[in-house]
Amino acid sequence: MPLVMVIVFSCKKNNADNPSDDTATAQELLMDSVYLYSKEVYLWNDLIPSYNQFNPRQYKGSSELASAENVMDAIRDLQPNDRFSFVTTIEESNSIQTGEDVDYGFFVKAASVDVSAPLDSIYWFVTYVYDKSTAGTAGVERGWIVNKIGGTQLSYDQASANILNNTFFGTATTASFEFIKPDKTATTISLSKTSFTANSVLYRNVINTDGKKAGYLVFNQFFGQPSRNELGTAFTYFQSQGINELIVDLRYNRGGSTATQDTLANLIAPLAANNQKMYTYQFNEQLKQGNFPLLKKKPDFQNTSFAESVNTVTYEKAGTLNLSRVFFIVSGSSASASELLINNLKPYMDVKLIGDTTYGKPVGFFPIDISSYAIYPVSFRTVNSAGNADYYNGFAPDKTAADGVSKNWGDVTDPSLAAALSYISTGTFGRIPEDRTMKLRMEAQQMVKPLQKDIESGMFTGMFKEEQ
Repeated sequence: MPLVMVIVFSCKKNNADNPSDDTATAQELLMDSVYLYSKEVYLWNDLIPSYNQFNPRQYKGSSELASAENVMDAIRDLQPNDRFSFVTTIEESNSIQTGEDVDYGFFVKAASVDVSAPLDSIYWFVTYVYDKSTAGTAGVERGWIVNKIGGTQLSYDQASANILNNTFFGTATTASFEFIKPDKTATTISLSKTSFTANSVLYRNVINTDGKKAGYLVFNQFFGQPSRNELGTAFTYFQSQGINELIVDLRYNRGGSTATQDTLANLIAPLAANNQKMYTYQFNEQLKQGNFPLLKKKPDFQNTSFAESVNTVTYEKAGTLNLSRVFFIVSGSSASASELLINNLKPYMDVKLIGDTTYGKPVGFFPIDISSYAIYPVSFRTVNSAGNADYYNGFAPDKTAADGVSKNWGDVTDPSLAAALSYISTGTFGRIPEDRTMKLRMEAQQMVKPLQKDIESGMFTGMFKEEQ
């Protein structure tokens, strides 16, 4: 559960950092709270002006949530590197951290279906499906095309993006989807937004290639304890199969719990990393000096202090795998805790990245609950054992490969998975697929990014420090 905070103005305070009236509405107090907590915990809090200069109440919106978001947006605009701070509801905040959600249980991505003419054949593909959702129980699979919603034909245009946004993030709780399967047959399925717990591990398998056993894991989000349990089960399976190579697919993993990242890093890291530094949390100067009057209770850091010297996470090697390298399949949606994992392992093993440049988010939050809302101001950054921290432009891949979104998980003809298997077999990524076709695929992938970004705007991207 997130850290719960309540701020109450019980007396007048007339100074530069506090409001001076006690007749404010609940909406105005919420706006004040967003400002005051951010002034305390924001990583770049020295950029935030005094209360009277900033005047959070000038950002009043059409609702409490809109007002809180407007204040956070104004704070975020003070720091060019901050694309991340946000406000949401308590309900949504809880789903981000636990995987307990209410939706259809799948998502989509625009991509080409025809590798010979990719710029002329863009469709909306199912990227992933959660097992216990209505989509999962109805048998919807990655690689299906979403052809129609409510009888309306989808195309690659803004109108279709608007339909997708309204369907996935709007208030309606049911919708009729026409899917086109890989065998070209069509099926229409009515789905409902229902409550379920999302599975982080979407797929696991062992692939035999050139006498080697490669464990392949598709990990979709760093939720809390349930994710850690799933990872334990997956790696127990890999160990029982005697894998000697590992491919971790993070292409849609937008981040989550740093504690779950710690768990996965400890399972992947070689034995030599045990007891060595994994990473360090860094905070603003005010927190490091112990000056946090509003933040009465801190997240579960390793010590009661915010000082960097006592907030260093060390490796506690788990399991029996002792790999010298790991392959990560990544994309522009691989963010935050996914990038933290990559950054933490790089000093200790050979890390190969396949796909597209990652999102670029080396900072995180500890959520603060205020009334019915949760605010996520950027509150810390992480630094690995080699001192690497500021990867705001993301990590570039060692091998550029298109997202084979028309392929189901584990299909060895998926360009990204094929590149990893090629390297394992031959020591090179090879030309998979043929370079000209790959170039066309990547051009199509770049072209669809604007509308893809539009429909992903309602999704959480980030890492948080959860309270244990």
